[in-house]
Amino acid sequence: MDEGRASRTAIATAYFRAHHYAHATPKIFEDSLAGALLNAREREAVEKFLLEGLAKHNPELARSGAARTTLIGYALAGLVVVLARARYAEDRLAEAMRDGVSQYVVIGAGLDTFALRRPDLQDRLRIIEIDHPATQASKQRRIREAGLTPPPHLHFAPADLEKESLAEVLSRTPYDPGRPAFFSWLGVTMYLTGDAIRATLCSLRGSSAAGSQLVFDYIDRSAFAPENRSPTFSRLIEIVRRVGEPMIFGFDSSALGAELAAQGFRLLEDLGPEAQEEIFYRNRTDGLRPTGSARLARAAVI
Repeated sequence: MDEGRASRTAIATAYFRAHHYAHATPKIFEDSLAGALLNAREREAVEKFLLEGLAKHNPELARSGAARTTLIGYALAGLVVVLARARYAEDRLAEAMRDGVSQYVVIGAGLDTFALRRPDLQDRLRIIEIDHPATQASKQRRIREAGLTPPPHLHFAPADLEKESLAEVLSRTPYDPGRPAFFSWLGVTMYLTGDAIRATLCSLRGSSAAGSQLVFDYIDRSAFAPENRSPTFSRLIEIVRRVGEPMIFGFDSSALGAELAAQGFRLLEDLGPEAQEEIFYRNRTDGLRPTGSARLARAAVI
C-alpha cells in the first residue's frame, strides 16, 4: 500500500461488484452503488487491464468476437471470491443482528457500500469503517462526488494497522467494547504479514465482548506452493502483483481452528470451494465457480 494513494484492489473490487450487478443473472451479490464510486477513467483503466490479461492467458477467447462485457466477465471469473465473501459477510451479519448485535466493524472497508445501501438500519446498527487513511479519504471524496450522503450511523476511522492496534483505532470511535459486535475482515489477510494478522486478532479479542463474531476470507497456504498453483490462482497473484499489492500470506486451513483458539476464538465455519459451490454457484450457466484457493471463515470471541 503506497502512503499517498488509495488501494487499487479496492477500485478493482468495486468495479467487479458494479459489473456483476449490471450484467449477471442470477446475482451472487447485489451492490447497486459500487459503480457510483468509480469514474469513467478508472472503469476504462480496469477494463483495459482485464482485457490485456485475457489476451495473454486466453488469446483464442480474446479474438472470438464475443461482446466486450462477456469478455470482461470471463476475465473477472478468477476474482469471483470478491462477490461470495461480501454476500457471506452480509448474510451472517443479518443473522447476528437477529440475535441482538448492534455494532458492525468493517476492517479494510475499501469502497464497501453497505452503509450507503442500508440507511434503514441507522436506528439498529452502528457501522464503523476502518481503512488506510489514503483509501478512506478517497472514498469520502467519491461519496461526495456521487451526490451521496453518509448516513448518521456510519463512522470512518482512518488507520494503518501495521502501525497501530485495532483497539487503539476503535478507542477513537463510538464503538462500545462492552457489547457484542460483528466484524468483517475481507480481502485483507492475504496482503498482511503473519505478525500483523496475529496482532490484529489479539487486539480484536481484547477489545470485544464474548459472543462477538469475525468473518474473514483467506488464501489456503498450500496454494502458494508453485506445484499447487492453479492457472486461475496464478493469474490472480499476477493481477495483484502488477497493481503493487502482492499477496504474501495464507492460513493453513487444516490448522485454522487451533490457530484461532490460541488467539481466543472458536471457529464456527470454514467454507472451502465445495461448500461455496453449493451456497453461491449452484445452477449457474455463466461459468462462475469458486476461486479454489480462497476460503471463507467465521469465528466467535470466547
